[in-house]
Amino acid sequence: MGFTKLYFLAQGCTFHGILHWSWYNLGMARPTEYNDSFIPLAKEYLSKCVDEIEEYHKTRGDTSNSYQRIVRVKIPTIEGLAAYLHISRSTLYLWRDLHSEFSDIIDELQEVQADRLLLNGLSGDYNPVIAKVLLTKHGYRDSQEVTGKDGKDLIPEVITSSEKEKLLSLLK
Repeated sequence: MGFTKLYFLAQGCTFHGILHWSWYNLGMARPTEYNDSFIPLAKEYLSKCVDEIEEYHKTRGDTSNSYQRIVRVKIPTIEGLAAYLHISRSTLYLWRDLHSEFSDIIDELQEVQADRLLLNGLSGDYNPVIAKVLLTKHGYRDSQEVTGKDGKDLIPEVITSSEKEKLLSLLK
């Protein structure tokens, strides 16, 4: 923390006031002021994020017809919410940190996003590779754990002197 911010804290300024001072001195625009009217707008955004399914007649034949199903994905995102509210992503994150009710909206957005990515990725409605990549943002990971006999490490971390002598004798 710089000297100037410490000075402001010593003078009794709030964190919010320091942020406004920082934006002003850095030549950045001040973020949009928060008010409770953003909560219903954010909920409205979440309710509008519903996938659209289109089916169309792909081919018509004498003995059979084929149809194709296309999913128009409308998954809720932080970027989408910021655009819907006409604010920047950084303002959205600031509001999340300062206002518990807005933080709940962001949590809901991330829960819905993870759930839809997982279920639709598994069903094939979403591209599974893309869903897998996006799920890493939610703590999911793709890995393999390789262990030796009885779950022990394949390569011991430290070789004792008796084990070293044993190994050298085997090499002779």
